[in-house]
Amino acid sequence: MDRFETSFNCGPMTWLRHCRMTLAAARLQSGHERVAKVAESLGRTATTSQTAFKAFHRVSPLRYRKMVVGREKSA
Repeated sequence: MDRFETSFNCGPMTWLRHCRMTLAAARLQSGHERVAKVAESLGRTATTSQTAFKAFHRVSPLRYRKMVVGREKSA
């Protein structure tokens, strides 16, 4: 194992993917930015970002936003 994998318990691309998806989720929670704008700011097209987000979080970015916003309003 190299030093990166020893430190982070995963490879650099897996770590980067996790960081991007975590950042995207946080930005979608705010509800102030369009999904396409979030994707673009992370260096992806809307289509590739939606595919990656769904693979990582198991829901589409728009559905994720609706779930989070709905949860906050009902709490």
